[in-house]
Amino acid sequence: MSRPKAIDRRAFLKLAGCAGIAAGLPLVSPAIGLARLDRRWRVAQASRMMMGTVVAVTVVDTSAARAQQALEQAFARMATLTPLFDRHQGCGPVRDLNLSGRLRELGPDLERVLALCRQVHRISGGAFDITVAPVIDLYRRSFALGHKPSRKQIQEALSAVGALRQDGKGLVLTRPGAAVTLDGVAKGYIADAGLAAARAAGAKNVLINAGGDIVVAGHDRGRPWRVAVADPHHPDRPKVVVSMTAGALATSGNYEVYFDRQRLFHHIVNPHTGRSPWADLQASVRALRAALADAMSTACFVLRPPAAVRLLRAQGLEGLILTRHHQRYMTPGFLA
Repeated sequence: MSRPKAIDRRAFLKLAGCAGIAAGLPLVSPAIGLARLDRRWRVAQASRMMMGTVVAVTVVDTSAARAQQALEQAFARMATLTPLFDRHQGCGPVRDLNLSGRLRELGPDLERVLALCRQVHRISGGAFDITVAPVIDLYRRSFALGHKPSRKQIQEALSAVGALRQDGKGLVLTRPGAAVTLDGVAKGYIADAGLAAARAAGAKNVLINAGGDIVVAGHDRGRPWRVAVADPHHPDRPKVVVSMTAGALATSGNYEVYFDRQRLFHHIVNPHTGRSPWADLQASVRALRAALADAMSTACFVLRPPAAVRLLRAQGLEGLILTRHHQRYMTPGFLA
């Protein structure tokens, strides 16, 4: 049996040679910010590697100095937050929790993220669950050895899902092998923080694209920002284009991080079954904040499309779900 090659975004960026190049964003991002610029405006625009993906910031302003300062403030704020949520490297609280099984105190940012995670877990009926890390790690280990995990292995990993409880001001993992991942919400939260930092620096017109989690404010030379949701079959081409002057759009897809060539095992896992959902190709959600859009897009990918649309409508959110069978499920206001 030939060894399947696990392909993740970081490896793809290296192969594509587009790290740090804004023009490369359509190749790696489920959603693409399309900025239209002219000489009447001063523009600061840059992209950097953060969180294992390309993060791009565009600031449009009448002052070049203000635009550049806002851009740098946005990147600085995002850089301070990134280590907090990284479970693989460094010495942040999520890594510490997974290694030691206990976190004695939550900082304010982690506390806010966990509160959002609990909310989305509740309203989605458990479709969004930060304790699926043992299953994802099993996928990664198995395919690194050249085979898919067995049913028994999946059940063993699944037995550790949900093994997290509040302990005073901290957290405790209550079963061996338990772990958490904030990958389904961290990019959105960090993008929100970057936007807030840019606005605090005086910028009014900002677009941040954190590997497909997009948050915007203001306009692009007097017109709405145009944000494209990529075609999952051809990620360098837009499927639909949305006009936005505020809020966020996040997309979760089976092509972002996957472990087998058929993309039946990927980084999104149904917490109830231990399996990656196979029917959907991607789910995009619009919300006021990127953190909420990020978490809800993951939940909607796990849910069956009709249930996902009902959830979005019940929460006053907009979304688009595309399936393997070329079906499109969309809330009425997604393109509005």
